[in-house]
Amino acid sequence: MYRHLLVALDDSPLGDATVTRSVEFARSAGARITFFHAAPDLAATGEGALLYTLDQEAFAQEAAGAASAVLVKAAAAAGAAGVSCGTESRTSDQPAQAIVEAAHRHGCDLVFVSAHGRVPGLRGWLRHSVTQHLLQLADLPVLVSAVESNDACAPAARALGIVAGEHRAIAAVLQGLQHLVRAARLPGQQLDVGLAAEMVRYLREFPGTQHHPKEETVLFRLLRQRTHELDHVLLELERQHGQEQRRVQALADALSRYDSSEAASLEAVGDAVQQLAGTVWEHMGMEEALVFPAARRYLSEGDWSEVAQAFTTHDDPLRELQPGLPLERLFRHVAAALLRKDMAGVAPAAASATHA
Repeated sequence: MYRHLLVALDDSPLGDATVTRSVEFARSAGARITFFHAAPDLAATGEGALLYTLDQEAFAQEAAGAASAVLVKAAAAAGAAGVSCGTESRTSDQPAQAIVEAAHRHGCDLVFVSAHGRVPGLRGWLRHSVTQHLLQLADLPVLVSAVESNDACAPAARALGIVAGEHRAIAAVLQGLQHLVRAARLPGQQLDVGLAAEMVRYLREFPGTQHHPKEETVLFRLLRQRTHELDHVLLELERQHGQEQRRVQALADALSRYDSSEAASLEAVGDAVQQLAGTVWEHMGMEEALVFPAARRYLSEGDWSEVAQAFTTHDDPLRELQPGLPLERLFRHVAAALLRKDMAGVAPAAASATHA
């Protein structure tokens, strides 16, 4: 039986689905995972070269941000399932070769991938040609868990992959807050208030103004049109949306009162983080255990297209929270900071990170 999976990811909805499949596989096999993300050299693109010329710091953040976001979400999913994992990102214009080299570097005995196949218009470097090249190069077993173009349930899988990916982003930020509080309790340490404030800002703005409203106005609405089986569940989930935002505000209030010289103020922040985390874990667990399976049973292909469209199109996707830091980049910034903390030893119990 396989003991260590190298799971190759991109930043598409298929990548989110690959995380779900690989975590389930690893848990059933009692294996650990190294999540691996390889991206082309941004400086080799026209846009990247211009960004590098104008602002080298912004270039570095942009180059690292997408990989950090992918890997932090994957680690959150593995941690929630109790699967031990590590992460690595590499810059490479030969992704198939980079995957094989990473598998050997980490002592993996199986490469786990999915392929886009011939589906047009999907972003991401792990396409059919790369997977095909990987199969030609690899000198260890490769499991292609799904080919998107051959998947009869692809619209549903794509839509639910997007929703689940957003759940993992929220979970990763919450786990990061828990780690910050634990680190601050160590002798001679104090809370990283700046990073914690960015996490709270993300939790206030993204779930409250984008994720939850889309769930209610699209996914929940379509389910109510197709069945009354989940009416009471959907009402409870909507109640939890409101409760979650109240607890985010309570955390913000506790953070504003934090004083590094007063242990009680750190405990207040820690209590607020735990209360919020408990609410969110319960909410996501209920939604993924009850709503997702029912949606697969009742929603049509047209419904799934509407869900996917809603979760990939924002009315104002670049609304600024502060100059130069729109919501999408805010999560990337937080994710990169979490991986840096991870390297410094403030890491999830089931995850570690390697970067190059």
